Amino acid sequence: MKFVVKTHLHRSPRLGELNQIPGKPDISLETPLVLLHTQCGLVPHITHWVLKRITQAPQILQIPIVSMHYHQDAIEYYNGRLSEFIGSKESLTYITLHDPANLMQQGHHIKDKVPVFTKRDGDTNVGSPNKRVLKAVDNTVAFVEQCIEKFKNSEALKNAFVIAPIAGGYSLKSRKKCIDRLLKHDEHFQGYLIDGLHNNGAEVEFIPMHEVKPIIEHIVEQLPPHKLRAVQGCWSPLHIIKLVNCGIDIFDTSYCKIVTERSAALVFSIDNNEISEAYEINLHQNKYAEQFQPLLKHCECITCKSYTRGYIHHLLTVRELLGNVLIMIHNVHHMLRFFEKIRECIKNDNVSELEKRIEDQFKLSKCGEFSSLQSDRSSTSVE
Repeated sequence: MKFVVKTHLHRSPRLGELNQIPGKPDISLETPLVLLHTQCGLVPHITHWVLKRITQAPQILQIPIVSMHYHQDAIEYYNGRLSEFIGSKESLTYITLHDPANLMQQGHHIKDKVPVFTKRDGDTNVGSPNKRVLKAVDNTVAFVEQCIEKFKNSEALKNAFVIAPIAGGYSLKSRKKCIDRLLKHDEHFQGYLIDGLHNNGAEVEFIPMHEVKPIIEHIVEQLPPHKLRAVQGCWSPLHIIKLVNCGIDIFDTSYCKIVTERSAALVFSIDNNEISEAYEINLHQNKYAEQFQPLLKHCECITCKSYTRGYIHHLLTVRELLGNVLIMIHNVHHMLRFFEKIRECIKNDNVSELEKRIEDQFKLSKCGEFSSLQSDRSSTSVE
């Protein structure tokens, strides 16, 4: 598989294409692209069959190794591709160590080993001390070099698309040190993952962009411009579009999972002719009990075409599993459509308009939540 930048190499945001996919010569995928976050190869709350009703377009499934541990024996016994093992042989797979939707916990470390269920030495965030950051760089590079040796000596991996992780926390000096050491092996990499910004989970949504942006820009400036750039985590749509403006090519849909599990549906308007009353709506709230309209007017997902807000509120109230299924269907559909719009805006050179529209909705939504909270507190005090 190859990555090709379709716009000027130094332009941000940029369009790219993944092509020459082994076994799928007729398929090409445009970037910026969102990977479908899965657990055990399944998008949370929905089946492969339902996924095919959400989108017929080729997709890349992000599969965390941590979610596959229960099937270790079967995987070792099975003689075939992982995409076939999970029952989605038409999909491409992208393997990660941890699940970006779940916060990594502290745990026991063994020297020269990488833990699956807990943080490893390479996992850092904005509060990590300098000693840990330096250790993250050393360990990351050491493990990358081990992987390179396995890659060079493996017939099965010869066509793999290898992405190297960049550690260094929020230290520009440490980031440069890591990049300089990785660039010595650049010939083996098709892309780079900007790692060590967070410890996964819902907290990623609340990371201030002014903390992240200088790190991203510093890294992007030093990377080969023709190589793919990726980040992982539950970044909000507002975060995503700002990261796209920094030149990032690949994201994932783990944000859809955390939004769905707080019973919320993404309803921000994507096109400028759409009107939405909020950035997202929480269907658990009683005000939706008698709303007999779709989650989002004019949305073409199977949830919005067949079910109402009131019905989904009822499902959530009685704790029926179908409630989260219907919300997740809509959220994944909306996120895929959002990325289609991002690519369209890059082509038309008007990404800033999309960013402003989403940022305005986000601010109005947060103001509405604050007003609602204040109202609830006032009612409580009167009682």
